[in-house]
Amino acid sequence: MKKLSLLILSVLVTGCMGDRSDLEQFVTTTKAEHVARIPPLKEPPKFEHFSYQASLMRSPFVPPSRELTEEVVDTTKDCLQPDLKRRKGRLETYALDNLKMRGTLSEDKQIWALIETNDGSVYRLGIGEYLGLYHGKIAKVTPQTIEIIELIPDGTGCWAERMSNMELTGG
Repeated sequence: MKKLSLLILSVLVTGCMGDRSDLEQFVTTTKAEHVARIPPLKEPPKFEHFSYQASLMRSPFVPPSRELTEEVVDTTKDCLQPDLKRRKGRLETYALDNLKMRGTLSEDKQIWALIETNDGSVYRLGIGEYLGLYHGKIAKVTPQTIEIIELIPDGTGCWAERMSNMELTGG
């Protein structure tokens, strides 16, 4: 058996040692005719120094201070104001665009919205509960939408109501 396998192996090796002169000539001619031509590189653009002029302004990498956000309330004015003594809801630390309506639950005539945060947690909220950064209060819940009344600072110490909607999303 060993002699037969040795005989077959020697025949195969002998078959591989044929005349390769035509192959070598083809490779030599192809290399001589096809020389790689690389175009010269473009001149690099000139470096222009930029002088940062906004050093006295707020850094874009630092969140704005609390006095620039909605918590400044002028209680001396007789106009619409949020109730800052109210305990904040669990979803009032999320912007509305970071929340998604994923469905509803209902019992008798009571309906609740299922809200998903951007970290994957799901909460059940009903009419009168709060969400969003601008004191958003849920005014109406339907199987397809949530109507939210937000209080937006108007810059004069008063606040204005703004209606927002959140629609049912899948996925």
